[in-house]
Amino acid sequence: MIKSLIITHGNLGHELIQVAEKILEQKLAIKAIAFDWQGDGSDMIAQLEKFITDNKGHKIVIFTDMFGGSPSNIATRFINKNVEVLSGINLPGLLKFFCYEEKSKNFMETIKIVEQGAIEGINIISEYLGEKK
Repeated sequence: MIKSLIITHGNLGHELIQVAEKILEQKLAIKAIAFDWQGDGSDMIAQLEKFITDNKGHKIVIFTDMFGGSPSNIATRFINKNVEVLSGINLPGLLKFFCYEEKSKNFMETIKIVEQGAIEGINIISEYLGEKK
């Protein structure tokens, strides 16, 4: 089983989870950590360490909101064969993760499928509809 955590600036992670739960009509097994704008990141590091320790023996995906931002930079320290960070998470990517039923097969394959789902969730609507400006 893949355990999941989302770390974002402000309450974005909490909001993404809340919306995903509403859409999927179920409580999701994911923890959110909000980056403390005033802090130095030490609280977030402690929470991350605890999450990883509590889920030892499981594969872990850490979703972050933006590559190069503090949540991603801090989470990157924890990457190993059992922990991966996927930055730039959006609602389509999060939904793909929770709806993808083959999660137990291959960890990195699952991460790549979620990444693709997040990318495919971004559309220029006029191009999608075939309209020209």
